[in-house]
Amino acid sequence: MAIPRTVGTAAGVAAVSLLVYSAVGALWGLLRPAYTGTFAEGGQVVIDSAAANVEFVSFGSFVAATGLLAVIVSLSTYVLSPATRGPGMLWWLMAVAVFSAFSFLQVGTVSAGLLHDIGDPHLLSEGDRLSMVPGLDPGVGWLVAPFLAALAYWCSALVTPETEPGQLPIQ
Repeated sequence: MAIPRTVGTAAGVAAVSLLVYSAVGALWGLLRPAYTGTFAEGGQVVIDSAAANVEFVSFGSFVAATGLLAVIVSLSTYVLSPATRGPGMLWWLMAVAVFSAFSFLQVGTVSAGLLHDIGDPHLLSEGDRLSMVPGLDPGVGWLVAPFLAALAYWCSALVTPETEPGQLPIQ
């Protein structure tokens, strides 16, 4: 029993997208800005004053990276698979962009946590330098990747000329 071409293409798009988003998400997690501070008495951490906009930079880079990847995956699918063009693939690319953005965030969070691990907090002593990455809740940022995937795919369909000109109604 052969797998239909459309199903195989859709599965391939999902697999490649998840792999690419996860790899870029790991890199993003390593590059995310972090709060740095000094361990003080009483178990408190005194945050350096230069650590402004850590959350905003993380959010902005998440939105930009997932949006850019969604456009790349969407345009690549449109160009490389003309047999599967249509509304079904448009909706599939939107769904794949959502799942891929989720994998991007999860892998990025793990890699950031591994890079900025403080270890056992009981072994910290006063004056130790720490760095930590705050959690990220993208909120409306989740909608950017599927929107840009759909927009890029739809615009590609809009500007692509037909391969065969249709017959004129009056001859």
